[in-house]
Amino acid sequence: MSQKKTERLLNLLIALLHTERGISRERLLRDVYGWAQGAERDRAAVERQFERDKADLRALGAEVSERQGYEREDSSAPTSLYRIDPRLFRLPELEFTPQEQSLLALAGLACQGALAAAPARAALRRLEAAGALPDSPPSLVQPRVRIGDPRYAVLADAAARRAEIRFHYYATSTGREEERRVQPWGLGQRYGQWYLVGHDVARGDPRVFRLSRIRGRIAVGAEHSFGPAPAGAVHEQLEELVAIPAESARLRIAEGRALELRMVWTQLPDEDAPEGWDVGQYPYQDVSVAADYLAGFGDALVVEAPEELADAVVQRLEGALGVLGTPGAAPVVAAPAGRRITASDERLGRIVDLVPFLIQGPVRVEDAAARYSLTPRELVQELNVLEFSGPTDLGGWQDFIEVQVNDGVVSLANAPDLARPRRLSIEEALSLQLGLQALLPMASEDEQPAISSLAAKVSAATLKGVGSIPEIDLRSEPQRNAELLPVLRTAVAEGRTLRLDYLNPTKDERTQRLVNPMGLRSDGDRWYVDAYCHRVEQLRVFRVDRIVNLEPADPVPVPADVAPLPAQGAVEPRETDIVAVLRLAPEALWVEHEYAAEDGVDLEDGSRRVRMRVFGLDWLPRFLAQFGGSVALEGPEGAVAASRAWLSRALHTARRR
Repeated sequence: MSQKKTERLLNLLIALLHTERGISRERLLRDVYGWAQGAERDRAAVERQFERDKADLRALGAEVSERQGYEREDSSAPTSLYRIDPRLFRLPELEFTPQEQSLLALAGLACQGALAAAPARAALRRLEAAGALPDSPPSLVQPRVRIGDPRYAVLADAAARRAEIRFHYYATSTGREEERRVQPWGLGQRYGQWYLVGHDVARGDPRVFRLSRIRGRIAVGAEHSFGPAPAGAVHEQLEELVAIPAESARLRIAEGRALELRMVWTQLPDEDAPEGWDVGQYPYQDVSVAADYLAGFGDALVVEAPEELADAVVQRLEGALGVLGTPGAAPVVAAPAGRRITASDERLGRIVDLVPFLIQGPVRVEDAAARYSLTPRELVQELNVLEFSGPTDLGGWQDFIEVQVNDGVVSLANAPDLARPRRLSIEEALSLQLGLQALLPMASEDEQPAISSLAAKVSAATLKGVGSIPEIDLRSEPQRNAELLPVLRTAVAEGRTLRLDYLNPTKDERTQRLVNPMGLRSDGDRWYVDAYCHRVEQLRVFRVDRIVNLEPADPVPVPADVAPLPAQGAVEPRETDIVAVLRLAPEALWVEHEYAAEDGVDLEDGSRRVRMRVFGLDWLPRFLAQFGGSVALEGPEGAVAASRAWLSRALHTARRR
């Protein structure tokens, strides 16, 4: 986008915000577009440009209104007057208690590393410029929302705009792909999976669709093509999904193995069980979810019944084995790298967001640039646009924004029309709402009302105001050991020492650990505690639902040179790590985001090749088995050979029912 266009859009925005009565088309063409009677440029072409610019401002959240009226009190004839109501563009005056500020900061950080990260950061920056957030949000207790599926953003936007959608859906009931026409109401998470809830037009009833089963492109129709969703409909439909009566599977588990699975099954006295095996009942609700989970136990179990679940486990093992070590499609030939051009809405929005931040006081160029993910040179370019912007009076005199850069420090003044941050977009508000819901499992009784209050305030800060955000219903799964979260949170805050009886499913062992919790976080449907483990004298990450028992212990100090893990719980690479080369099918592209894979390359068949660091071969084949072939291991050769042996043993055992 050219700087000239950016300057024009910014001046148009300021002109429409600055006027109380409205500004005529004639003045806009003169002051913003430089057009006058007798000019060489065709007036019709300039007016078409004006219409395109109005659409760009609308994308920014500025709705241009038009009415008939008099531009001046002494005008003799009415004309079309244009204006942007500042009250509908700027953030409303919102007051936040100190407790709400801390919770809001945590909610914004909850989406770091996920697809909602960028809008969450934008929302936090804008609220902070309005004085809503502390400078340094807490980070030792940090939930994180798992939104790795790229279809989430498209579906959330369609639900917000009430736009009907069409897509192909793989129905497990028929084993076929079928086209669906849906009026999307909202989204939610259950069983660690994301679901779309909406009205199925062909079937005439509400339906729930698992995002990972949507195939191909989602076609989005016209805006406002159906009415508002019934209040609470998304939550109601998802709760019906949870309320489906649990089925019971009969499993045969090898003695002393699958310790994690044994925590959720009921062993049966069975004299007919083969030597070396135990028999029991395993409750489940969704065949697909259960098969994903059980396939990861390999040759440690056999599904005896029902046949549908047993077949599903076999299919996953066959699928994972079938693609193992295969080369995949050729990489997509990348187009020559050209000069990066910033999209109009992105650049204009960034400049508009810069003003409230800079106008509060002198700021170092490096600090401002880092805040908005710019280089210092790029920041100066944005400041150059501001220098040529400002309102124009009836006589044609323009009052420019004052920008000064001295000794690496920038100060800004005379920008009253842009001094207040703009409202949050639906996408930005949704990110914060997701973060707030992610806080609920660890919230104390006095924090839960504050979270509800914040949700209402975030909704009020959007472009359309209260009630404009589609329903998003997040529930962490599983709920086992949720009662430990407040205990662990207190231990983090007070530096306590705890004794854990902990299950390591990869090694099928239970060990006792003396630990000092140093951070508590969630990653989608799992909660983790980052702790210094005195048994190995290193930082370790423990899954909360694998803590078998927890009790206070006598205080043991943490070595002075040990620092808490970063908010995302990153662990330093080790020499024994394996860098696995994986190929992700379209339905498994979310793996790249959720497992911190790197060096992604698009392939001609729509899949993607990535590299992912793993701690060892004990975990890797279990991981592959659960995807049933949608994640293929290409290398290294040693990892392929070890995974083939593991999957072959698992498949041979699974067929013995």
